Amino acid sequence: MLKKFLSFVGKRTLIMAMGLFVATSYANAREVVLKAGTAIPMQLVNTVNGKEAAVGQIVDFRVTSDIKVDGITVIPANSVAKAQVVRAKKNGLLGSAGEIQLSINSVTAVDGTQVILSGGTLADEGKNKLVLSIFLCFLIKGGQGELPAGMACSPIVSGNTPITVD
Repeated sequence: MLKKFLSFVGKRTLIMAMGLFVATSYANAREVVLKAGTAIPMQLVNTVNGKEAAVGQIVDFRVTSDIKVDGITVIPANSVAKAQVVRAKKNGLLGSAGEIQLSINSVTAVDGTQVILSGGTLADEGKNKLVLSIFLCFLIKGGQGELPAGMACSPIVSGNTPITVD
């Protein structure tokens, strides 16, 4: 009987200790709000061009500086932001120009929240060489649309976003 009682008390103590740990963890966490319109400076990780990219492809950007709310970092520098190729066209014969366009969609905050971004559209169109191509037997290709690695932009936070921080 004493053995069963001690076993019951031991299990109960363990459960209470775990509950206290979880409660203490939540007590230290607080919520801050990343305001709509906050600019998130970032750079394109790899060069992207209309010849090799496909519509729908995901492209990475890196945040270039810590984003803070009330002095607390909510998006650290070097966080990965995701963009999507929304337009891609290869340059072609008859001097037609290539095109590439990206739209930056989101970045992940310290608590795993996906922060939705807007205003982060990058595009490039190669040079149209139609006239030159007509005079040189239609064999001249137009310029290639290309966005170079390291290209900077600063999309903004679309709406107020609550983020839990320690």
